[in-house]
Amino acid sequence: MSIASSFGNAVGSIGGVASAAESLANLFNGGSGYWSKLRSASYNGVPFAVLAESATVGRRNVIHEYPNKETMPWIEDLGLQTNVFRIQAFLVENSLVYGGGDVLSQRDRLIKTIQGGAAGNTSAPRLGTLIHPTYGSLKVNCLQAEIGASWDRGRVVELRLVFARGGDRLYPKAQQLTASAVSSAAAAVNSSSLLSFISNVASVIAKGAAIVKAAVSTVVGWYQTVNKLVHDVKRFWNSLSTLAGNFGRLFGGGNSGYAASNKSSSRATVASLISADASNRAKVEATGAALTTAAANVGSDPATFSGAAQGVVSALAASASSPADAIRLLSGLLGYAPTPVIGTSQVAVAQQTMQNACADLFRRATVAQIAISSTSYQPSSADDAAVMRDTVTSLIDNEIQIAADQGEDNVYLSLRALRQSVVADLDSRGSGLSATSAFSFSTSLPSLALANRIYRDSTRSDELVAQADPVHPAFMPTQFNALSS
Repeated sequence: MSIASSFGNAVGSIGGVASAAESLANLFNGGSGYWSKLRSASYNGVPFAVLAESATVGRRNVIHEYPNKETMPWIEDLGLQTNVFRIQAFLVENSLVYGGGDVLSQRDRLIKTIQGGAAGNTSAPRLGTLIHPTYGSLKVNCLQAEIGASWDRGRVVELRLVFARGGDRLYPKAQQLTASAVSSAAAAVNSSSLLSFISNVASVIAKGAAIVKAAVSTVVGWYQTVNKLVHDVKRFWNSLSTLAGNFGRLFGGGNSGYAASNKSSSRATVASLISADASNRAKVEATGAALTTAAANVGSDPATFSGAAQGVVSALAASASSPADAIRLLSGLLGYAPTPVIGTSQVAVAQQTMQNACADLFRRATVAQIAISSTSYQPSSADDAAVMRDTVTSLIDNEIQIAADQGEDNVYLSLRALRQSVVADLDSRGSGLSATSAFSFSTSLPSLALANRIYRDSTRSDELVAQADPVHPAFMPTQFNALSS
């Protein structure tokens, strides 16, 4: 059966086809409602008349049916289905509406653009532009074109076209080293902070030994805060999560997240933890002593002083059991403020300047180390990554505001670059993770049953227990948040 038989009743004869084309054109141009919204169809600039069209849309799914179970199957969603458009059309000779001229020339133009892409080059076919009567402009490939004519239709070429909607070609690319970008930005912050420190103290360091003593006293006060943090009970408590064995959900550590994704197998013992803790404290004490020594020579060697301050915050971060715990410790260090010097004499003002410059240097070294520690944080969900991103950037934003108020342009710009690199790093690592969702059930169920119902994986029951924190895993709460997949 020819294509013409499917629409013979609509056009009737050669004259009827031409008349129908003109009538459709009049409807398109001057009609109202539905007819006024129709567009003149074409593919890569070659027009044609449309009699009927259909489209296939939806999503790709796999149906998992369970043997010997009187339950509904689990339907696994695999993403969008390719959109396919089927168009029943025709070309007519000497129609001013649909290209005009010889109908065979129109047919040849259409065949050429279908076979050769938009440029008519058969060696380089690519996505073409389909002007669909109802969907508008679409980027498509023509999968099939059935073209025919019949003796009783004469000047009419009948078409049946199948188009598939396509997108841009994606090429593999090397993964961006966002962590190294954060490290580079942190180094830039430390460099600009050192230059700002030198600029601020250059005019006051010559006022005498009292100014150097102000630097030493600021170091002592700051190190006392560091010493409190390194002896923090919670820091050692969190290290219990590295012990081998199952110690329950109460020992999740500072970076376990919803799925405990950052827990790693460990052969640590109680004795090794005590030894490691003593070693960490000794390293922090050594860096503190080096900073005190460098403070005595701050006038002649400010670079060593700055490097020693960076060494202190690095040792403090290394003493933590997880990146999240390191960020917690370092955040507590940002609240340090030196004891103000009383007086308005030139020496007192110079001492205040030295104290403030040292406090700025220490604070910015801490912010830079917080950013570096965030690169080791492994988010367990997209929400977890967003929370950590917002936490770190809020700390950087505070320092950006201080630098802006002080008019320190180089420090301001380096902190802005650090903030941008932290956002890019955590967004990159969190973008491929599942988000969290709120789950609600009519009655309390065991964690094993809920894990099987939510994830089809009963081994993830411990994850639900850690998140919902029930009184007992056999009696889970009816509402809680957990990973959506």
